[in-house]
Formats: sequence, structure tokens, C-alpha cells
Amino acid sequence: MTGEARLEGVVRLEGVVAGYRRRPVLGPVDTELTPGVHALLGRNGAGKTTLMRVLAGILPPLAGRVLIGGTDLAADREAKRAIGTLAHRAALSPQLSVRDNLEFWARVRGLDGARRAARIREAAERFGIEGLLGRRTARLSRGQLQRADLARLTLTDPRVLLLDEPLTGLDPVSAERTRELVRSWGADRTVLYSTHSVPEAMTLASRMLVLGGGSLTALPVSRDPGDDAESSAYDLRTSRRGGAWERAEVGLDTTIGAHIAGLVADGIEVTDVRPVSTGAAATRTALEASIHRLLDDPS
Repeated sequence: MTGEARLEGVVRLEGVVAGYRRRPVLGPVDTELTPGVHALLGRNGAGKTTLMRVLAGILPPLAGRVLIGGTDLAADREAKRAIGTLAHRAALSPQLSVRDNLEFWARVRGLDGARRAARIREAAERFGIEGLLGRRTARLSRGQLQRADLARLTLTDPRVLLLDEPLTGLDPVSAERTRELVRSWGADRTVLYSTHSVPEAMTLASRMLVLGGGSLTALPVSRDPGDDAESSAYDLRTSRRGGAWERAEVGLDTTIGAHIAGLVADGIEVTDVRPVSTGAAATRTALEASIHRLLDDPS
């Protein structure tokens, strides 16, 4: 069975602790990523890039493990080939032309001559870089470099995509094309999308992962436009009873973020929140409040 086939399942982090020179900066993290778009939010230095590196198999965790479809990523190097990564710094050599860079990565991904040429042509057309193929990447603008790196990412068909601020430096047209691409990927692939923009994340993602203080909090995004009732009840997974679910009723003058902050102040960890009765506008407002409160005070 190929690594790509194994990656059809969920990505699961079990007790993952990560850091550098044996100094933890993240964790322990326990969560799972199912097919769909998951937005990763956090302040600078919160550990978003570290988490991405662990998921890509680049940085071994100090403790815990990453499972892809039930397979330990550290024990199956072939599985890494089916993970597509778009880092904050483009994975392109500045001394090579765009075409040579794409040729190199297509060979690394195992594409033969005929398929390699076709995939390079399709990727260049998708991101409008046909006229840049002969240019050295060192001479590209930030936006052009980002489009070339996205073309590199789409040469194959990865089932798990790790995107670190993919809209950085893109013009409005290219940014919208990328948003459409992320949405299409989320239909049948697992996408982790790092961004600093809460509105952008809420537009694209079905689930928010807020990183702060080394811990990860999951918040769902409700997308039921037909339900305009006031959101007043939530299920929270807390540490109060060994990770069991609890029901929280909040009044019209209280946001779920305030309720979460109160629990955290009492020493109770909240790891997941799900609305029970959802009103589209109220739920969005409560979700934004929760995200900003977690970003401002991750403790």
C-alpha cells in the first residue's frame, strides 16, 4: 500500500511535545484533523510553524506521535511523500529557473517524463506563471514566488496539505484563486491553513485551531444559514471530568468566550467547543469573541 493511500484517514496527534534542543515550545497536543479545512491561528511565536514542521515529518516530536490513517509518521518515511507543504519560505532554489525547480520537485515526487511535462504545464497555467518559467526564482517578486511555490505544491495529488500563510504577497486575483483552490482541496483532503486573519479563517475553514501557551484549542465554525435562532448552548470538552463533555448555557449578554475564560481562570482546561443550538449571526459573533480572547490570553 502506498503512503498516499494510507493518508486517506485522519491525521491524529497523540501527546505531541515539540521544541528545539530538547526545549519544549509546544504541547502536549492531542487532536485530530479530518478531511476539510482547519485554520490554525496564533500570535507570532506561538508555535504554528513548529506544529507544521512536526506534521510534515521534518521535526521529530520530543514526545508523542503523529498518526496518518493509523500509521506512525515517524515509522513510515514513504508516507511523507503524500504530504504537501507550503512553508513561509518558498521551497525553490533561487539559482534555478522556475521550470527547473518544478522539474526537480516533479522528479522527487516520482513523476515520469510525460506526466511531469503535463503537470508542470497545468500548474503553470493554473497560477499564471507561464511567462515566468524561464526566469530564475531569485528575480521573482514575493507574489510571483508564492505563485510558483503553489504550482510546485500542486504537481502531485497530496491528501494532506499544510499551508503556512499561503496568501502572503499575492495580488487580489491570485489570492482569490488560491482561496478557491483551498476550498476545493477541503472537499476531500485534509488541509491545515495557518493565517493571522480571523475573518479569512472564518471564511475558509470549518474548524479553528487556536494555538497559545503551547496548547491547542479547537473551535468549530457553524455554516447553517437557515438557522437564525440565538445561540445559547454549547458543549465543551474540559479537564474537569477527565476530558468529558459538559453543557454550558450562556445568556444573551454573555459570549461563550467569556465563559471559556472563566473556566480557564478556575484552572479548568477547555480543549473543544461545539455549539448545540446555532444562530448564524450569534454563533459567528461568539466564535470571533472566543478566538480573540484565546489569542489575547492563551492561559
